[in-house]
Amino acid sequence: MITSLYTADAKLNATDKDYKKYIIIQNEEGVLMVDEGLYSLSFMNEEAVLLANVEIKNKKHIGDITL
Repeated sequence: MITSLYTADAKLNATDKDYKKYIIIQNEEGVLMVDEGLYSLSFMNEEAVLLANVEIKNKKHIGDITL
């Protein structure tokens, strides 16, 4: 299974004032957002991220790994 790694700035809630840096781990099974080494959020797919009103900017692809 190929898993893609990204970095991004995101706001997880509408009440967040500033964007925070996250690592995003994504494959066909879902999307996982990690903050400072701690699990933050997971989603079934990329569309669910949009439906949850998570604001993401500056998403940069780091690389792919095979698990």
